[in-house]
Amino acid sequence: MLLCGLGCAASVPQAKRPAPAAKKTLAPAADQLAFSEFFAPGAQLKPSEKLRALAGKRVRLVGFMAQLELPPTGAFYLVPRPLHCDESGGGTADLPPESVLVLSTASAGKVVPFLEGALELTGTFELGNAPDSEGRVAAFRLRLDAS
Repeated sequence: MLLCGLGCAASVPQAKRPAPAAKKTLAPAADQLAFSEFFAPGAQLKPSEKLRALAGKRVRLVGFMAQLELPPTGAFYLVPRPLHCDESGGGTADLPPESVLVLSTASAGKVVPFLEGALELTGTFELGNAPDSEGRVAAFRLRLDAS
């Protein structure tokens, strides 16, 4: 109740508090992974302990989309530096050994358009040779989080 100067009483509605927002379920934290951490030091290309420990876990990786003459369907390769490959005759042999095949359910059956510049991606990291949709074998894969 508010009293006016002329002796009248006016009713002022109480300010409404906003309803509590629904709690968002946050995705589990992602471990940062750098291309420089893929291989153990030495003459052989052996996966590092960190890489093996992150297999099956959610990771965040920054790299560049490899520009391929014949890109895979429903996926693309993430590499540590900008790269353009002419696969005629050599397949993906020009890709660096630490290249990661990036898979997305939203892109299934489609060619992913090339994007310039650095990309920061988050998803589940997979380790071990497995073929892509065209039979090209990739040792490292990143299954993107669903959006």
